[in-house]
Amino acid sequence: MRIRTMLRSSSAVIVLPILVVFLMTALGHQLTAGTTAGYWPSATGTSVYALPFIGTACAGMGAWEGARLTRGRVFDQTGVRSPLAVSASVLVPVLGAGVVACSAALALSAGSAGVGAGLPDVGILAVELALVLANTLAGFCLGQRLPALISVPVALVGAFVANAYPVAWSVLWLRHLVGGGLSGCCALDQVPDARAVWSALLFAGGLSAACGAVINRRRLRAAPVIALAVFVAGAGGAVATARGLGPDAARPRPSAGLVCERGTSATVCLWPEVADAALVRGETQKAVARLRAFGVATPTTFTMAARPAAREAKLGVAPDVRAEDVAPGVVVGLLPEPPDCARRERYPAGDAVGPVEAWLMLVAGAPEATVASRTPAADVQLAHDVRLLAQADQLRWYEVNTAAMRTCSAEPQLGPVGGAR
Repeated sequence: MRIRTMLRSSSAVIVLPILVVFLMTALGHQLTAGTTAGYWPSATGTSVYALPFIGTACAGMGAWEGARLTRGRVFDQTGVRSPLAVSASVLVPVLGAGVVACSAALALSAGSAGVGAGLPDVGILAVELALVLANTLAGFCLGQRLPALISVPVALVGAFVANAYPVAWSVLWLRHLVGGGLSGCCALDQVPDARAVWSALLFAGGLSAACGAVINRRRLRAAPVIALAVFVAGAGGAVATARGLGPDAARPRPSAGLVCERGTSATVCLWPEVADAALVRGETQKAVARLRAFGVATPTTFTMAARPAAREAKLGVAPDVRAEDVAPGVVVGLLPEPPDCARRERYPAGDAVGPVEAWLMLVAGAPEATVASRTPAADVQLAHDVRLLAQADQLRWYEVNTAAMRTCSAEPQLGPVGGAR
């Protein structure tokens, strides 16, 4: 079939502009709000928010094309090409529309992230393309069996439920079969989990292969049985791969990519995506020096790794961080992690987190406006009251409350007088 004829008769020519406008208007906020600045995996993962709508549209177009060929009795004629080759001639524009729509979503996310040189995450892109293909073929197979008046609405509703709803269900592995867990990926210290990628690829591959068997062997009596066996094998492998995964399809980023430099106060390890590494290193050195001069014990290394090693502290800064936000990022690594018992029992020391954080930020030299924007006013006022005490009493207040934050039994001593004593 000539390309001009293929495009002129395809439903994709009408649906694609509508779909792209929908993505840019209705989903524009979701595709741009949660990206991590300068980080390609984050931009690629955020673009997955559009996948349920793109997959649904492709399923509906596939059903229309399948019903159109069946209505024209194309497969009842004797032809030189195989049924799969004939089907491909009408499905290529549909798949092309899906690819263009995915590219538009990625362009929006990448533009909001301000990514520079580099490439999108290959694994996430593979999942998107595989699911677009699976939705298209599933809709096409449905359209071959039912008239367009029935198959198109059923394909649209069924595809949207299958693509969008698993993210809201409590059975976590279901979302990974349709790439739902990838939509929240990734923070700067994370990369996509290979298990989530492979589970979606296995599921989409099994569904696509099953539909391909039905299309190419439609006159074979055993075709439905073969298709079912292929789908069960693919879905079974996908479920086994996704079992045990959490709600998000991300894992810690390998720390080998960190760039570490030793300074006068501490060693600072940053990801390459940090826009102004020199500023971050300089402000970190200043904050650590102030804390140590006051008597606060600090580790020798501050790192942006997801899981700092022993004698390291987390540096909680964004890649586009401003100078005034570096000191609060240093403080993040000095606050004790809540103990496991806090998930099951009462955690009285939780009330001390805000005042201790505010006090540490003030000691580290964070601007008043920055401290006020990050902690409640009552906690900031308490931190200022503590700052009026003698240095030894302030340190004692800090040690008493941080010790309480490491257990579920100790009560915090928030008052400056009681804390000092």
